[in-house]
This record gives sequence, structure tokens and C-alpha cells, in this order.
Amino acid sequence: MKMIHYRKVSQTCQHTSRYNQAEAKLAEEHMKQEFETLHQFLRQEEASRLQALREEQGEKMRRAEEWRGEINQVIKSLEEKIQLAEDEIDAGGDGGEFLQNYKHTMNSSWIAGWKPQNLCRPLINVAKHLGNLHYAVWAKMKHIAPFTPVTFDSRTAGQALQMSAGHSSVHVTAGASQTGGEVAAAPEHPERFHPISCVVGGEGLSSGVHSWTVQVGASDNWTLGVAAQWVCRKAAFEASPEAGLWCISLIDGTYQALATPSKILQVSSLDRLHKVRLRFDWEAGTLTFINADTNAHLYTFTHRFSEVVYPYFETITPGGSLALLGQRVNLSVGLDCVPGDDPLIISEEDRLTRESTSVKDLVTSSNASDSKTVNGHSDEDKKSPNRAVKEVKTTKPKPGKKKASNNKTGAKQETSKSRFNVTYHVSLNRALDDVNDQLDNHEETEK
Repeated sequence: MKMIHYRKVSQTCQHTSRYNQAEAKLAEEHMKQEFETLHQFLRQEEASRLQALREEQGEKMRRAEEWRGEINQVIKSLEEKIQLAEDEIDAGGDGGEFLQNYKHTMNSSWIAGWKPQNLCRPLINVAKHLGNLHYAVWAKMKHIAPFTPVTFDSRTAGQALQMSAGHSSVHVTAGASQTGGEVAAAPEHPERFHPISCVVGGEGLSSGVHSWTVQVGASDNWTLGVAAQWVCRKAAFEASPEAGLWCISLIDGTYQALATPSKILQVSSLDRLHKVRLRFDWEAGTLTFINADTNAHLYTFTHRFSEVVYPYFETITPGGSLALLGQRVNLSVGLDCVPGDDPLIISEEDRLTRESTSVKDLVTSSNASDSKTVNGHSDEDKKSPNRAVKEVKTTKPKPGKKKASNNKTGAKQETSKSRFNVTYHVSLNRALDDVNDQLDNHEETEK
């Protein structure tokens, strides 16, 4: 008997090894396919962005060439007029005819009022192509990367359930599962359900709020909910909270909540459930079932959970299936600044002063020497974007009142609204410097 027992254990280990080898091979192939999909997306995205960059480069070059062509035509026309004027002057005479036509000659040199412009912008917008490139591609990738908050744990699936490659759907088979083209039954496992054809989620839930949607399809006998970790796995049982299961089910055409006692759900034949959304709040101790197609409330279990629970799925319909639906992923960017703690906050008085400052004053201030200040701030403050910009209106204490020993009173006078920081004003001043220089160069050119 001992020999038979040891041989049986050895055969089980050998069978488990072959099964794991086949499972690893299938998982490797599926993983390669998934990564190939991502690689293909990245290659297409790279080609698309490079094409957009080349198109902009070609457009900028075309516009620059057109601009140069127009300028060359003007230069050629001016050279001809200069040559005619020089020929007329060198021809001798009193120059009276030349002086009579001087105004007309000068006006015609501008070609119907057209004047050359010093500002030409044929530059490529590199920031558009490279700014936050990784984040932009990652945000776009969410369309090809569906997210399912729950996945099936194949180690717990009953023998009659066949798992999809992505572990997001199961269906009932007539016999043993097909693995690598050979009939290979899943080996015995302590966590595997038998003989019931059910499966639980891969991750336990012990905190927070969780939501997942299940497509029941054409199955006419299914059970959905959550199960305690200690639920019976090696014998048939009746689903109930006492058995560690909080579920609803469809049995013999009747929808019911498997409470104690069970309760019939008011679902008409016209509103047959196709998608069921489950919302589990561990802290609040609630499990809510919702018709995902109509958002109609079905049932809510209330229980004080004190241990890990797992999403629970069961179907015994031959050929029936259950599928976990993907959810939409929303990307958001958090703000580092905290209202009241951000050093880049200016007072209300400083804001009014800045808003009342004209562009001319800003240009003049930006061209001033290093010793000058703008609105009470030195140029050293402008050059340091990380330096705080704060102004607090100081008042003389009234007689009989003591001055505060700390600066909390002054801090209360500051507004809690976030304003433009120093970086914005430094960039504005630099831009105004550039505009001022260009205007000066233009005026010198006209002179």
C-alpha cells in the first residue's frame, strides 16, 4: 500500500510537471503576441510622428523658399532701378528730370506699399513633437491596452472550465481541456474547486472599493458574487453567506439573491440580464449588484467583512461562458502645490500692482540695470524662478498693541489663491526684451 501511494504521488508530480511545462509554453506564446502588439503600436506611432516631423520640415522649407524667392525678386527689381538711376545720373545734364521723377521712383521701389519684414518664423515647432513624448505615447496606448480590474485564477478553476489566454473569460467544455494540442486534465490542486465548475479571482480583496463587470452572455445557469477564502472547494455546497458566499444567481430562469432565506429579484423577461456590474466596498461592508445595461439596482448585501474575499464566478451551462469586461482608464496629472503651502504665491496687493503695469513699463523695466527693481523685486529675484514672490502690506502697530512675535499675522494677510509664479514673469520679460530688440533693429533698418 505504501508503494502504491508513493507511485501515485510520483505520477502526480510528473503529471504536474508536464502540465506546468505546457502552461508555460502557452503563456510564453501569448506574452510574445501581446508584446508584439505593443511593439507594432510603438513602431507605427514612431513612423507617424516622424512623418509629421518631416512634413512640417518640408512645409517650413517650402515657405522659406517662397519667402526667399519673393525677396530675390524684390532685390532684382531694386537693383534694376538703382542701375537705371545711376545710368541717368552718369549721363550728365542738370538732373531735373531725375528730380521730378524721384518721388515716383521711391514709391515704386516699395512695390505697391510692400515692405520687407525682419520677423520671419520658418522654425520647426520642436516642442510639439518632443514635449512630453513618453507621456503622450503612453496616454494614447491605453486604447490598445484594455484594463480588467479582475482576472480569473486558473489554479482554482473547475475541470469543466476552459480559460482564455488572457484569463479574462471562461467557458464550459464537454471534456478535458486542450493544452498544446494534447488532452491534458489539470492536476489536482488544494485551491481548485471540484466537482463544481466555478473559479475565483486572482487577487483577494481586503480593503478599498472595487468594481467589475461580468458578461453572462447566453448562460442560463450562473452565480456571481464574492467568496471567503475558507469556502469549501472539494465538495458540493449551497451558496449562502453562512457558507462564505455572497452571490446572486440565475437558476431555472429565476433571478435570485442567495441570502438566508433567498430572495427573488424583480427582473422581467424583457430585461434579461446580459451584463452585471458588481461594486464591493470592503470598509462599508456592502456588495451591490447592478444591471450594467440599464444601471438598475438589483440587490445589496450588507456584511462586516473581516478577512480577505475573492470575486466568485460559477456557470454550469454546457457551452456557456462568462467574460470580464474591460474598463475605461482615465489619466490625470496631479498638482504638486498645496494651497496655502505653495511658496510661489503673491499677495493681492502685488497682483493688483502687476495687473496695472503696462507692457511699456515691463519692457522698460526689463531693459533696466541689475540694480533696478520691478514692483519691489530685484532682477536677482527674476532670474531665480524657485525664489518665492511674496509681498505683505506692513502697517504700524497702534499704540497700546504689541507687535506679533512671529509672521503668522502677515501670512494671514496673503491670499490663498495661486497666481502666476516668477517663471511666468521672467519668461514674459525675456519675450518683451526680444520684441523690443526687434523693434529697435527694424527702426534702425528703416532709418
